Amino acid sequence: MDIVCVSSVDWEPLWTRKQQIMSRLPAEHRILYVEPPISFMSPYKDPGVAFKKERAREGLRPLNDHIWLLSPPVIWPLGSQVPGINAINQRRIARSIRPAMEELGFKNPVLWTYLHTSCDLLGKLDESFVIYDCVDDHSAYEGFNPRLVKAMERRLMERCDIVFCTARGLYESKKRFCREIYLSPNAADVEHFRKADLAETPLAPELQDIPGPVLGFVGAIKEWIDLDLIGALADAFPAGSVVMVGPVGANVDVSMLERRPNVHLLGHRDREQLPTYIKGFDVCLNPFRQNTLTSTVSPLKFYEYLASGKPIASVPMPEIMDFEGLVEFGSGTEGFIQAVQRALQDTEEKKQARLERAEENSWESRAEFMMEKIQACMQPACSVQPGYSGYYR
Repeated sequence: MDIVCVSSVDWEPLWTRKQQIMSRLPAEHRILYVEPPISFMSPYKDPGVAFKKERAREGLRPLNDHIWLLSPPVIWPLGSQVPGINAINQRRIARSIRPAMEELGFKNPVLWTYLHTSCDLLGKLDESFVIYDCVDDHSAYEGFNPRLVKAMERRLMERCDIVFCTARGLYESKKRFCREIYLSPNAADVEHFRKADLAETPLAPELQDIPGPVLGFVGAIKEWIDLDLIGALADAFPAGSVVMVGPVGANVDVSMLERRPNVHLLGHRDREQLPTYIKGFDVCLNPFRQNTLTSTVSPLKFYEYLASGKPIASVPMPEIMDFEGLVEFGSGTEGFIQAVQRALQDTEEKKQARLERAEENSWESRAEFMMEKIQACMQPACSVQPGYSGYYR
């Protein structure tokens, strides 16, 4: 089948669920991966995205023999805040996708979306089947109109053929609007992140001479990361080092971390290098803010840490509490610091147990599960029942 994937992230530089799933679908499925457009206001908020205005003029960009990338033109701002604007934007986006589909020979494709805004894209691509892979509670994002976003998402789900959710909280809140819905949590590139446990994997140069214990974080440093918790952790381990590997969001203030001599903000690193950093961590950190948004998050970085075998300290999050006993959980500043202290006392038995659980949570298994459900739903007499019982195998 031919797939038009409407994504919430560019193909590069940070790989998330979208790229991991699309890159693992069977090669006979051709994919047009549509990157998110910027608005006319975006470069004023984040100058780093201005290049996308030029990229939109490039048209189709072949990635390999079955995946092509497309960046839509600039759209109007406030599409998730003011009623009516999104419909205008989606017509504009559709006008950029249709010529790309024609060039590729796509007819009646599967529309696979990650965005609630696709509610106004439906029907404009002559799609034959609609998939919504819901990874976040979009209505909880700062700057969005929660009531409008929920209404948009409901319109989308009511017309979808099948919906996947990464978290049980998302599943429970959305199942009444869907014909077919399944739980499909995030996962990890297990083989890649297990390199952190191999003797032949080199240690990242920046970590070779810093004092331990090394308490490390890998991922985008966005508003949902609790930087106050990181600062408190640095103060609690003044002889150790806190290392954060990942880009800092445009609206995120890290100045209070920069003032601490034992905090190392290393910025973005290519995903191929990440195991060399995790190799040097004594404890991997999962420091999400505890709020409405993160209560329904399946933390991708958690599964990557799990695949490395390294000790993990995390705030309590509903989606990963099944891993209690292999991971140290702590709520609040003192609780999190104590979780780190316990993680530093890790055992070989816990490490091996984490590596075994990681095998059950690979992107290969997720892609296989999703394709099984999609293909069953495409059958004329679809008898598959929605739910998430029996998922883990």
